[in-house]
Amino acid sequence: MITKAKTATIVYIPHVALRTVATAVTEVDDKLFALSATLEQTLLQTRNPRGVGLAGPQIAVGKRLFATQLDGSIKLYINPRIAKHSKQLVLGPKGEEPRLEGCLSIPKIYGPVPRWEWVEIEYAVVSGAKLIQKTKRLSDFPARVAQHEIDHLDGRLFIDYSLTLELPIYSENPETEELELLAPEMLIALGAQQL
Repeated sequence: MITKAKTATIVYIPHVALRTVATAVTEVDDKLFALSATLEQTLLQTRNPRGVGLAGPQIAVGKRLFATQLDGSIKLYINPRIAKHSKQLVLGPKGEEPRLEGCLSIPKIYGPVPRWEWVEIEYAVVSGAKLIQKTKRLSDFPARVAQHEIDHLDGRLFIDYSLTLELPIYSENPETEELELLAPEMLIALGAQQL
């Protein structure tokens, strides 16, 4: 549902909303419709980089919902949870370099994150005045995006994996736009936490 809505300000680390576990959406009301529209519109307006996902905590709203922008369409997930997942965690597609994740709340920082190859997500959608449960299986990049956004709902950031698993983290050089390796101490300064 994309309506004429205001956009919200995306918050950056170390904003407290990014470390707070979001609460479940329990009512279908005007507040939910406004929040959904604002989340979607804010994601649509992202540029440089263009965002592929945005969670409630990233606009300082502690509710369990996120929007994705994949394949030219916006999809809203309310109260999502991973019901099933692959056995294997991967850093990216088989036979390729690790896929680097970024985050609209941590600009110009990138790093590899182990994610399930596929996930089955249970989530709600609005139907009339009710929340209706749905299930969707996501693979590859869409699965990675959903896992990243669900982490936001649980107060986790992708850089937390870098610190805990001793994975590299990179910063984009503003002059050359090339990625440069960051020292592990910088992860702590950025607000990374051990899982």
